[in-house]
Amino acid sequence: MTDLRKFARGGYATIYRATQISVDREVAIKVENRALGDDRDRARFLREARAASRMSSHPHVVDLFDVGVTADGHPYLIMELCDGSYANRGPLPAGQVRSVGIKIADALADAHAEQVLHRDVKPANILYSKFNEAVLADFGLAVLAEMRDPNVTLEVLTPAYAPPEMFRASRPSAAVDVYALCATLYAMLRGKPPRWDNDRNPSLLTIMDMFNQPIPDLPNVPGELTAVLRRGMANEPGSRPSAEQLRDMLYEVRLPSGGANPYPNPRPETHHAPQNRPPRQPGRVYHGDTYTPPRPPHGDPHPTVPNPGFRSWFRRLMGS
Repeated sequence: MTDLRKFARGGYATIYRATQISVDREVAIKVENRALGDDRDRARFLREARAASRMSSHPHVVDLFDVGVTADGHPYLIMELCDGSYANRGPLPAGQVRSVGIKIADALADAHAEQVLHRDVKPANILYSKFNEAVLADFGLAVLAEMRDPNVTLEVLTPAYAPPEMFRASRPSAAVDVYALCATLYAMLRGKPPRWDNDRNPSLLTIMDMFNQPIPDLPNVPGELTAVLRRGMANEPGSRPSAEQLRDMLYEVRLPSGGANPYPNPRPETHHAPQNRPPRQPGRVYHGDTYTPPRPPHGDPHPTVPNPGFRSWFRRLMGS
């Protein structure tokens, strides 16, 4: 790496901009401000971060190039450099928010199928570039929240986007990511998080009381879209849709014609799915309109390929 320069600094990490010499490209290096305690914590971070890095193959997850720990114990991630995040960008048009929601829900559905949770979905972790409208960042740092405080306190959480069970120190589940994404999308529509009146973090008692307040409709936002987000922010985790269901629910929301809507109704013929596509099968993960077959188990020497002739060629190439 060369040309290392500070790009941004937050409460838990500092982001640097650098040039990767081997391929002459600019990258972002995110370095955790706090050092890991011992070798066991370092090994755990590397194990979990590498597992989470599998998610970066999804088109709407930030490309993660490498992970590691500095000599003085600070975890770091090397990832693609994006133009910015959706923090403080609202209010945004309903069509744009819906499009972002479909993409990020699809990324979460893929992660949850791999038993990986994000645990910190928020506008600051949804990035964009000139090539991609929305990519989810920070899968590799999710485990650090647990390392800091296994009881999950306000210091660890992003309170504006955390569901009520996280304030009761409940074990994180996929429903946490669904709540956080819906709260994020609502904030992008409203310009501030749901139920919050300002940017200051209220007390724990105030936050718990907020969960009893209704989530109102928003001007110039279709009620159908708000209803989907409201369901995703249900106080009971079991009442929320899965990430896959949320993606499909957002897809089915009908928006008024015109405006920033990359998924107009009826569906444009430029999409990959046939005009009369079969119904989606439960349990399958779809990327946009394209079904991705289940991944083969780790260690399977014969991954699934669509063409039998190609399969034979691949096996000969691998010497099997």
